[in-house]
Amino acid sequence: MLRCDILKRRPEALRALTGLSREEFEELCKRFLPVWEEAERKRLSRPDRQRAVGAGRAYKLDLATYLLMTMMWVRLYLSTAALAALFGVDKATVSRNGRRILAVLRQVPEGEMEWPDPPSRGKDLPEMLATCPDLFAILDGTEQPIQRPADPERQRVFYSGKKKRHTVKNGLVVNEEGLIRAVTPSTPGSVHDLRHFRESGVLRRIPQEVGVMGDAGFDGLHKDLPLHSVATPHKARRNHPLTADQKLMNRELSRVRIVIEHVLAQIKQFRALSERFRHSLEIHDAIFILVAAIVNRRTQERLALEKA
Repeated sequence: MLRCDILKRRPEALRALTGLSREEFEELCKRFLPVWEEAERKRLSRPDRQRAVGAGRAYKLDLATYLLMTMMWVRLYLSTAALAALFGVDKATVSRNGRRILAVLRQVPEGEMEWPDPPSRGKDLPEMLATCPDLFAILDGTEQPIQRPADPERQRVFYSGKKKRHTVKNGLVVNEEGLIRAVTPSTPGSVHDLRHFRESGVLRRIPQEVGVMGDAGFDGLHKDLPLHSVATPHKARRNHPLTADQKLMNRELSRVRIVIEHVLAQIKQFRALSERFRHSLEIHDAIFILVAAIVNRRTQERLALEKA
């Protein structure tokens, strides 16, 4: 049976199974523990609970192993039966504790993916770049296939005309260095990218000092952000092909925008966010926030090393 202490001695296997290095996993455990303890205190001391705190059967596995099991599920997207066999527990134990751990993991990165405060007046350029380095807010959406809903109304809501299948959609906002500044909630795939960002409230949090970029799907974004500098690709119209200058500008936009494609590629390395999703929107939302926070911390560490 798999155990956390065993895999920690085999970092290559830990990375392959969870997508995390040993250092990343230990840091996640360190940040997860106090949030879990607070959530457990609230759960066990609720007024309608009949048992005393501490009553009931003890956990078969330690908390770190349950966290390992959850991260393996996110990385490999195995079935509960497969995980139960690997860890020597029941399928119900995997499902029940996985949901609870994911709910807590969603709270761990709160406040990490936010815009820095805008620079105050009177600062010179070096100070402004040090305190507020963001030059651009780059927007993009991503869709993931889901199981075809049985209900006809849900089929219509989740059907994406763009992907020609049933999907769930999320959006990201990153700066020019690839740092994630905002994540939108999971919504049905029928929602247009621009509407998805409008309804999420993310656009209102982008500082006016930051330029905003999007792909061709964000045509009309300047109407939502009249006080911002907004750039989207030029689109060819009937009898109005793109000029040479417009093509050049589109290439320059693509050169800057490519950073968000790299971020999305890192997120998709976790199979729970790339394979056909089998669970609810709430679970998908928690997984997306967790993985985005992991990718964001890696980017922060990389940038710190480059600037050292």
